Amino acid sequence: TTTAAAQTQQPPLKINLHTITLDELEQFLISLKQPKYRAKQVMSWIRDKGITDVDQMTNLPKNLIQLLKEYTVAGSLELVEEKISTDGTRKRAYRLFDGQLIESVLMPYEDGRNTACISSQAGCAMGCVFCATGQMGFARQLTPEEIFEQVSIFASELKSQNDDRLTNVVMMGMGEPLANYRNVMSAIKRMNSDLGIGARKITVSTVGVVPNIRKLYQKHENEEDNVPQVRLAVSLHCATDEERTALLPANRRYGGLDELLTTVKEYIDVTKRRVTFEWALIENQNDTPDVARTLGRVLRRHNIRRDMVHINLIPLNPTGGFGSGRPSGKANVEAFVKVLEDEFSIKATPRMRRGIDIEAGCGQLKAVVKKKEEAAEQKRKESISAASAAVDELQSFMDQGRQQNPSPLVGVYEDDEDDEIEEVTSSLTTNINQDLRHGSIVNFDICETAVSLDDDEDDFLDPTYQTKDELDEAQRLINLVTNSFPTPPAAATATPQKSKKQQQKDQTQRLINIVANSFPPPPAAAAATPQTSKKQQQDQTKTTSITDEDAMREARRKRKKLLKNLKAIEKLREMESDGKILNEEQLTKIAKEEEWRAEVESLEHNLK
Repeated sequence: TTTAAAQTQQPPLKINLHTITLDELEQFLISLKQPKYRAKQVMSWIRDKGITDVDQMTNLPKNLIQLLKEYTVAGSLELVEEKISTDGTRKRAYRLFDGQLIESVLMPYEDGRNTACISSQAGCAMGCVFCATGQMGFARQLTPEEIFEQVSIFASELKSQNDDRLTNVVMMGMGEPLANYRNVMSAIKRMNSDLGIGARKITVSTVGVVPNIRKLYQKHENEEDNVPQVRLAVSLHCATDEERTALLPANRRYGGLDELLTTVKEYIDVTKRRVTFEWALIENQNDTPDVARTLGRVLRRHNIRRDMVHINLIPLNPTGGFGSGRPSGKANVEAFVKVLEDEFSIKATPRMRRGIDIEAGCGQLKAVVKKKEEAAEQKRKESISAASAAVDELQSFMDQGRQQNPSPLVGVYEDDEDDEIEEVTSSLTTNINQDLRHGSIVNFDICETAVSLDDDEDDFLDPTYQTKDELDEAQRLINLVTNSFPTPPAAATATPQKSKKQQQKDQTQRLINIVANSFPPPPAAAAATPQTSKKQQQDQTKTTSITDEDAMREARRKRKKLLKNLKAIEKLREMESDGKILNEEQLTKIAKEEEWRAEVESLEHNLK
């Protein structure tokens, strides 16, 4: 049975097939009275074959497939935009459940590697001036599931489409991974255990969050607190504190270059693993031979073994927020590499820029998506503004027409209020007798025997009675009556009317509301609209303000119609209990019962 309470409930949460663990899936299937071994079958489809569409899981029984359709979903990340480069790089923008946007990149290489670049935060608080994400600011941390799902989606697609596998993961997407240390490490452990990606194939990049770099090589008594042996990459970019703080404000926050390089040396000594220094080459700023010599000297001063570091040279990805920077030319890059290798025996490799034609740099696609959404919102506002101007012009035209030919007003009275009708009729008759002369035009009112337009109970129970043609004909007749009869003198004096200025204002506001509501809301706002509870719906029900006799009549008329509708709903429920199947319109009316009851209570309260 469909009820109002059921319709106001939020849809049940569904289990994410990309992020659920085997143990969790086993417990879930047991709760559905399914054999425990079915969990391994489902997980084999997801992890081994990359299949998340339950209809394609051919070794599962039909009843389990139906249950999985009802209670599970293949991922929670909403794909907003995807761009594919000529070099095969695939860049995606995902929308999270709260409307935040993140990015993921898949980079295939000719040697067979498939590397996923993954985001760890929505936005970033490090403030790197040349980075599109740093220019946006920080929104929130990603959960372990949101981080892991980005990797799981790419792994599944490679399996199902090309029978290929994801080989490498770099935590170099949006955000500072070590500023979300606990969640990132939790996701990395699952990349290793659930997806089979080796820890040495996973690289964590950091701007230099020194306290959490130390956690990467510290040993803990509790084995679960020890992190996988991932690779470390440090975004260095400058060889002096002054220059580095100007580009990376977080440099000063974590103790500067001396503190950072001392910690890197300890990491190398303890783990025996090589560290990569990332260096974004900015033309004529940090790409000269002199800068290369300064870098070589500062690494030598901190006793960092030259065979345990690698300089990864990355031509700058231009962003709108860093107008002064351009990527270095080939000659500058080669000169920089030559100084490091020939004078300091430090290995440096210029990295090929990938996805440059699809704005694959960190945060760039999100900026494009946000710009599109802002443009769409601005266009929507301009459309509403233009429509409002049109309404104003129409209102002005209507006002001029009223001044030349005022529209007559028609009084409507309740047919069960005999005392009020007698009073109005008596006053009207007196005025007619006083002014009656041969050939005069008589003003008159509709008598109590006139046809009532209130819905009859049978009409309510039979929704096929009020067809569109019948409703259009009824509206035509109402308009004909409205425009044909002048206001009775007695009614005009007995019933206080709103001023012409107030009537015009109300009419204009009504037209503006109609136009504004015809435009759809922007996507972010729609996703974030919370469901209201039944109590909130009742609290928000409009109450009748009894300010004059007209309002009193309207309140009584409305109460009468609501009571009639509630009585009809009781009959519908009886029909339903007798086994009759109700149609959609009848069920919709039943769903309005609580709202109507609340409105009746409000009317009765105001009529006291």
